[in-house]
Amino acid sequence: MNPYCFVITSFGKKENLNDLRSKQLAGQNDPVQKIDFDKIYDDLIKPAIIKADLEPLIEREEKGFGSIHKTMYEKIILCEFCIADLTNLNPNAFYELGMRYAVKPFTTIPIIASSHFPLPFDIGSNRTFPYQVDKDFNLSDKENDINKLADILQHAKKNRSTDSPLYDMINGIAFQNAVAHEKTDIFRERVKYDEAIKKELAYARNLTNDDPSKIKSLRIEAINRVIDKYKPLENMETAVLIDIMISYRNIEAFNEMYDFIKQLPRYVFETVMVQEQYAFVLNRNAGKARSVDEVMIQEAESVLRKLEQEGKASSESYGIWGRIHKDKFERAYKAGNINEAKFYLKNALKYYEKGFESDPRDAYPGINYVTCLELLGEREKALRLAPAVEYAVCAKMKRKTPDYWDYATLLELAVIETRYSEAETFFYDAKPMASESWMFGTTKDNLKKILNFRKARNENTDELEKIINLFG
Repeated sequence: MNPYCFVITSFGKKENLNDLRSKQLAGQNDPVQKIDFDKIYDDLIKPAIIKADLEPLIEREEKGFGSIHKTMYEKIILCEFCIADLTNLNPNAFYELGMRYAVKPFTTIPIIASSHFPLPFDIGSNRTFPYQVDKDFNLSDKENDINKLADILQHAKKNRSTDSPLYDMINGIAFQNAVAHEKTDIFRERVKYDEAIKKELAYARNLTNDDPSKIKSLRIEAINRVIDKYKPLENMETAVLIDIMISYRNIEAFNEMYDFIKQLPRYVFETVMVQEQYAFVLNRNAGKARSVDEVMIQEAESVLRKLEQEGKASSESYGIWGRIHKDKFERAYKAGNINEAKFYLKNALKYYEKGFESDPRDAYPGINYVTCLELLGEREKALRLAPAVEYAVCAKMKRKTPDYWDYATLLELAVIETRYSEAETFFYDAKPMASESWMFGTTKDNLKKILNFRKARNENTDELEKIINLFG
């Protein structure tokens, strides 16, 4: 599938403001020339987009009160490419272009009719493509302009050079610099969207029942009802769609999460956050299948590899990639294939290392990196890195309320550094925060692996066994 190119433009036939202004100045009452924006789109913009191997996306209706529905804003922001026709100096078009420039450093192409060029103020005349029109406002060099505009789009695809004047000014520094691994976790706290739907999803995630075996199915049904109530998905805010995806993940409804992601509008599906979660759920479902689904695992790695090749991979991407190989390690280890297990463990280490190096604030790939080093017997390197991971955890705990995984990470670091009295303290800090039994199980399994590998190296494990026994 080709990437989307969203088109910012006017719609239908509009009075040519240049012609209106000149007639007013001359005191003429003649009919004002009309500009057929739909024809310009159909005859110039759309063919150029298709020629550049992109898929055109446009909102044909204009909304009330001079504003545009939120889903349209989302398309402006999320689509990989964007063309903005500034002909007739439509204030909506300039506003939308400004929004686009604020969030996208590249792949935005302003265009304008030659008779309306140059622009009355500087939005970067050298960045704006003027298409040729005659005195009747017909496209006068259509084929040549289609080719030129297609070439500009193809150049943008290939080079990704900064075209936003805002990002030029701040030398490419992005505004959204949150730690990647925290983005899904803090999503509901930071993103403003329909409060009614937010509450409905929160209610659905927290439904309970006297019969624990029924809780998960009740929660899935409740989330499904929210979707049915507000669908089609194309009309739902992107923030709502992301919250639904995260809600399925939170209740471990991974089959439903996978099915939902596959139904998302493509401009949402192709965002980095969704692609990362798609890779996560592919690997999760593949590993839990009756027979491990290697095809799904390969697809998960392909998604992450594409993000890396496009320069979009984050610490979260590499953390998920490391998890894929850590799962392979665990399957081989449980099967008694020790040499194969070590091979996968080294691969896991490689990706966790990339993740922590890409953002040392992210403790998730950091603790896994250190643990992989511990298991492989690279103790000296593990001990050098442990303080950096501890600092990342403590900094996160200052940014937001500490959770189970913060204390579990500190516990694991204390074990690796053989600070067993502190490890016990962290156990009791973590214990009341373990809202699900599997949380304790995950930490216990990690510690048992450290135990087994230390035993294999004939190291003393008495103190570590005492910590593991705390878990019951």
